[in-house]
Amino acid sequence: MSDVWKPRIKPRRLSPGDTIGVVAPAGRVEPVDLHRGVLRLEQLGFKVIVGKQVEKSHRYLAGKDPDRAADLRWMFDQSDIRAVLCARGGSGTARLLRFLDRDRLAPKIFLGCSDVTTLLLYLFRTYGWVTFHGPMVATQFGKEPNRAMDENFLKVLGG
Repeated sequence: MSDVWKPRIKPRRLSPGDTIGVVAPAGRVEPVDLHRGVLRLEQLGFKVIVGKQVEKSHRYLAGKDPDRAADLRWMFDQSDIRAVLCARGGSGTARLLRFLDRDRLAPKIFLGCSDVTTLLLYLFRTYGWVTFHGPMVATQFGKEPNRAMDENFLKVLGG
């Protein structure tokens, strides 16, 4: 049987008051855009926890590979964090895969786009999770906020 037809794990819906974790699996994040994006999510009614590496910098990345992966694993390990959103995409995401421990990641909403698609597909194929291709905290919520995006975000993840 093909992996495509295996049963999938759909995470619980996201509700206002829930906690969202923010990670930067690849490129450096512009602090102004990140803070605007976090504020936007808080205005939608969510608590937000920003990972330790999100505002770090190592060359063109948001910290060293093992540290960015540790941030991601930490977010998945926290039972009070209901969703993990990426701050931005960028090359470097695929470099995290070798640091992810298949037995440690607890299923929850994971959302991003661009090069983060690597992680979306990894979680889908490896763990059977339903993942979400959508707006990121710094790039869309921080730079391009709009009511339609907010409504669709709430509808898809809260439905």
